[in-house]
This record gives sequence, C-alpha cells and structure tokens, in this order.
Amino acid sequence: MLVLHCDPPTPTGKIAGVFVQTIQLQDGDRHIGRAIWSVSDAAQGVVQILELTVDPAVRRGGHGRRLLRGVIEQARAFHKPYKTAVRRLWIGVGHKSQVVGRSFLSGEGFHHVATTSGLMRDEDLLVYVKSLD
Repeated sequence: MLVLHCDPPTPTGKIAGVFVQTIQLQDGDRHIGRAIWSVSDAAQGVVQILELTVDPAVRRGGHGRRLLRGVIEQARAFHKPYKTAVRRLWIGVGHKSQVVGRSFLSGEGFHHVATTSGLMRDEDLLVYVKSLD
C-alpha cells in the first residue's frame, strides 16, 4: 500500500524562518520516490520544490503526480495558520539531464519562465512555475 511520509510534520502554527519538508513515497518497505519542498516567506505564497524524484523502475505509474499532490497538500496546510494561499510552485531543472522531468512538469501545468546559463556545468538551468491562483 502506497503511503506518504512527511518529515518533519507540517507545523500547526506559525514558525520563524525557513521551513523545509521531505515527503517520502513508500510501498511497504520499498522506497518509491521523494519530494523536498521549502518555503521562506509564507506571506508570499511561493513554494520551491527542491527535489522531485521517482525510482526509475516504477516511473510512469502516477507516483510523481502523487508526490506533487502531496507537496501541494502539505504546502496548503503550512500556509493555513498564516491565512495565506499557496500561489506559486517553482522548480529548477537541467535542460539536458532532466528531459523527462521537464515533460512531466509541463504535463502538470508548469511553464518554463526562465533560463540561467553558467550556473551548472555543461547545461542550463531551466526554471518552471505552476500558478495555483
């Protein structure tokens, strides 16, 4: 049975500083995938997805979508005590090394909004954003 494990749990009240959470998708003892997200200013309603990965052996089974939904759900719970909404999600991906990830993000409503050259070795970093408002 697939289960999402969140570490640390989403706080029920306001916190000072940056919040970072790891969401693990497990099927019993088997690791299926992981998402790591962060928020630095709840008033802005902007969430950064630092990592979104699925075990290559089980890709194309809806697990990435399940993890992304988990991030959105947890981010909304985080913003609730602040009485603010999650407005945007953003993630940076490599233009060469993460072609499949870019396709996944586009299919989930993310849009390429910026390209940064020279930050990564031998490839550009592409910034994708999803609006929730």
